Amino acid sequence: MFHPSRQTIVHHTAIATLAASLASVAFAQTTTMGTRSTPSQPNTTITGNANANWKTYSRAEQYPKVVTLPLQFITLKSGKKLTALVTVPADSKGKPVAGAFPAVLTQTAYRIDVGHLLGSIGLPGNTLIVGGQDPFFVKRGYVGIAVDTYGSGGSGGEAKLLGAEEQEAYAETVDWVSKQPWFNGQLGLAGTSYLGITALLTAQQQHPAVKAVFAQVPMGDAFRGTVGTGGMLNANFIKTWLVLTQSLSVQNDIAKLVNPQYADDLDGVTQEHIAAIDSWYLPTVEAGLNGTPGVATDDGDFWAIRSPIEKMPKVQVPTFIIGAHADIFQRDEPLLYEQIKHRVDTKLVILKGAHVQSVALGLVGNDNVLAAGAPSSPSLMLQWFDHYLKGMDTGVAKLPNVTQYVEGYGVLGSMRYSKATDWPHPAMKPQRFYLRGDMSISAQAPTSSEAKRTVSEPKAPEITYGKSDTGRTVQASIQINDGSDCSISHVQWTLGFEGLLPKACYLNNATVERTQKALVYETGWLKQDLYINGPIQADIWVSTTKSEAALSVRVDVVDFLGKVTPITGGLQSVAHRAVDTTRSRYVDGVMMQPFHPLTEAARLPVIPGQPTLVPVEVFPAAALIRKGQKLRIAISASNQAQGIWAKPQQAAADGNVSTILSDPSHPSSIVLPVVPASQLN
Repeated sequence: MFHPSRQTIVHHTAIATLAASLASVAFAQTTTMGTRSTPSQPNTTITGNANANWKTYSRAEQYPKVVTLPLQFITLKSGKKLTALVTVPADSKGKPVAGAFPAVLTQTAYRIDVGHLLGSIGLPGNTLIVGGQDPFFVKRGYVGIAVDTYGSGGSGGEAKLLGAEEQEAYAETVDWVSKQPWFNGQLGLAGTSYLGITALLTAQQQHPAVKAVFAQVPMGDAFRGTVGTGGMLNANFIKTWLVLTQSLSVQNDIAKLVNPQYADDLDGVTQEHIAAIDSWYLPTVEAGLNGTPGVATDDGDFWAIRSPIEKMPKVQVPTFIIGAHADIFQRDEPLLYEQIKHRVDTKLVILKGAHVQSVALGLVGNDNVLAAGAPSSPSLMLQWFDHYLKGMDTGVAKLPNVTQYVEGYGVLGSMRYSKATDWPHPAMKPQRFYLRGDMSISAQAPTSSEAKRTVSEPKAPEITYGKSDTGRTVQASIQINDGSDCSISHVQWTLGFEGLLPKACYLNNATVERTQKALVYETGWLKQDLYINGPIQADIWVSTTKSEAALSVRVDVVDFLGKVTPITGGLQSVAHRAVDTTRSRYVDGVMMQPFHPLTEAARLPVIPGQPTLVPVEVFPAAALIRKGQKLRIAISASNQAQGIWAKPQQAAADGNVSTILSDPSHPSSIVLPVVPASQLN
């Protein structure tokens, strides 16, 4: 678990001599941590509920129709107004039913009128799409509330996505809800992606009306989990997400047609949203690309305030978390669960797929005989809120604690899930494998000097960004030049949108690893199944020719036909290799999830020619590598689909050649979370 006592940042250098277990390392530099902290995790594992199984929950509608009230306005203390759409149960004639009801609140940057449109055409479970009208819920005795967040849609303000002003508006929104005649005092917070993030941040404010949370694919650590993985800048994600949110914020023409009486107000907020291009959107992008501390690094509170993981212990209500195995928030979703599992009733489901694909899969459910997964997300949310908002005994206490998609577990490529009582898996143990000079993967450390292999820095990507010709929207693009646009990473970090037009290379890493001339390490054909489930750490010894370098680590499985199926990956700037041991995960004394501060103060020099140990955080995964298959670890100098250099670092990295070392003093290795295959259920 997370180490409870030491408070140091460590720098591994060439003078460190590793024992075969790498359990102890000599540290050449030790400094005191800064002000940011996360409470240490309890050293206890949840073992109850071991025999729990999924069963689809359903109940009849209570009301024949729903009706959405006229556009509502929430006036903030600042004088700005938020727009809200409220949908209430209705009788057979479409008249609002008298009385007070429990309510479900969604707060979105993706437009409440879009959500209303989707709900009005009968899309089931719309609360877990973009929010808005959701007849499935409202007909079962709930009020649905959808609010445009501060600076988006019809709401006033200049956006600073997920920033302090927006979060202050969450609290004022809940206050407004609590005073409405249709509300009975029982509030659930719900949503997917951005809406799931706002749900967690709102729950942390601990308003007494909030009784439960249902968050699907929410973010945890904004910087190291998504935007700044390994100290690199995730331009692929940024150019997708920032353009999406900003472009939607100015599309108020339809809202004006529907609400002509508010046309002048909507024109005014649209101008505020356009102004945000120059006041926040473009300056933030420029700061990142220019390497400005606090945006290109995790200094200050810019990223901390936007990271639900920082204050998760303040969530004091039952919380259901749904994630995905190749999500943009892949790293964070299990960590969010872990932060609160000992404090409140909590469940974790990890679906198959990237961001948008997993959301679609959640609407359908995975509780068939072959998949053995969880029911549909709307069914789960109804079960969760019926229990915690309506006081009904829906059996939530008997639901499985953790359910995960396991890559390779299904027969002939089919999906299959496995249940456990906790995450990390209670039976998980760290097992170190060494990356040998003959390109093999071995449980044995090298005993003599072995062949050295090199990887090279690719051509820099080409970034363009700025205003559209009309000046109303942001435009951005990236030309990836290392081949990673033909990999699962490209699908993952574009929120799954690129995967909507499938390519074979998205599901086969052979292409990208060949293009990048990656170093490919493999086991022999396995003689027994290998089940891994949990966080992963690669400890790579490297020598560079330049003062900046990066390492990309991919974990794959190779079948007898030669297909290279991706499992997970990690990306790390060598200069950001420093580790905060107080926030890193140790299991049986072995570090297997390093926490890199990624601040300017923690940046370490990269000295050409000097062997340097780089702990790489490889994002958590669950996979079964079957008997007769191979485990593959591929190392390259980049993964531009996941992260690029800021301009100053790109200049320093150009032309770099990194040598991966394997000898008794520099034994490159990877720590895998091994679980007995008998634990698969």
